[in-house]
Amino acid sequence: MSDERKDQRRLTLRGDEHELYAAEHTRLRAVVARAVNTSDANIDDACSFAWLRLLTNQPRRETAFGWLAKVAIREAWRLNRAERAAGAAPGDPEALEVADQADVADDRLALEETIGALAAIHPRKRAMLVMNALDFTHAEIAAEHGISPARARELVYRARLQLAKLVGRPGVDPRSRQ
Repeated sequence: MSDERKDQRRLTLRGDEHELYAAEHTRLRAVVARAVNTSDANIDDACSFAWLRLLTNQPRRETAFGWLAKVAIREAWRLNRAERAAGAAPGDPEALEVADQADVADDRLALEETIGALAAIHPRKRAMLVMNALDFTHAEIAAEHGISPARARELVYRARLQLAKLVGRPGVDPRSRQ
């Protein structure tokens, strides 16, 4: 898939976003509230963040609710962790701003470390890993590189293991277990 086509797919609204929100916003909030023990403000912010991500990422509609729930729950965890790190009472906006500034610095350092590590990965595997991170399917990656989807999946997996090792967070390769 060309970069231009990928950008068009990401930036084009499907027109059903309003109906999806009307049908699912209450359910999403309830799912996040059950999954994460945090303030109402964090739950609302996390759900808003998930809906915004839906507009920019445009996931498949068949799995949109599950995708929204996962994004909102992860964001609620992040917001709750930021509050706890700042030692503030849940919902205190001043403490959240300080925690967000620390998160930005940590995120920037992690990004710089990851970009440096990416340079050490073979260019073909690096391209496949980046495509995977941009939500290309293994079939799309395979078509772009002229290989089978199974081989694309394996190369993306190996690139992830290599990247994790390079940034100092090696995962366990399940094939190495006895």
